[in-house]
Amino acid sequence: MLKRIEINLEPLEILLYYWSAVADREKVAESFFTDVANMDSVKAVLDDQFDAESIRKVLSAIQNREKLSGATKPELKFWNNNMWMMEDLEMPQMMSAPIKKMNLNTYVEELNQEFPNFDREEITVYFAPLHLETYYITNDMLIINFFRIMVDLFGDNPPKIDGVPVEEFVIARIKEYMGR
Repeated sequence: MLKRIEINLEPLEILLYYWSAVADREKVAESFFTDVANMDSVKAVLDDQFDAESIRKVLSAIQNREKLSGATKPELKFWNNNMWMMEDLEMPQMMSAPIKKMNLNTYVEELNQEFPNFDREEITVYFAPLHLETYYITNDMLIINFFRIMVDLFGDNPPKIDGVPVEEFVIARIKEYMGR
């Protein structure tokens, strides 16, 4: 029976720091890039096209203001997404604000009724700045790609993922996860 839904923003918080530091022309240690790649929620989505070295290569190239040569499609997407965040540091703040306030525990009772045989007490939803997919369900983790959050710059509409309000999107993915 599900008792709580946690939101893990650690991968996001780390890259929020990185974007700010690099924009301010501060030097970030190469070991930082390795630490990012070694986070459970990041390691879970690595493959032969996008591995720990890909993360190091992309983040290092951005920091050193170098071209990214010989990159795979996922590496180029990750580079592009990170560059987008650094163009306007208000954008990642606008994108992260709603998920920092989100409380998904209000859905626990409803989810338990819909999935009475679910055998875990806790689900952790990770928001991580990633590369290609909108979300990943892997290694018993639900990982949402932070870069897929779209905000209304005028604030008239709630932030969305794939055209769906963020909280509604996340609950639908939790249901998918619980139904596996």
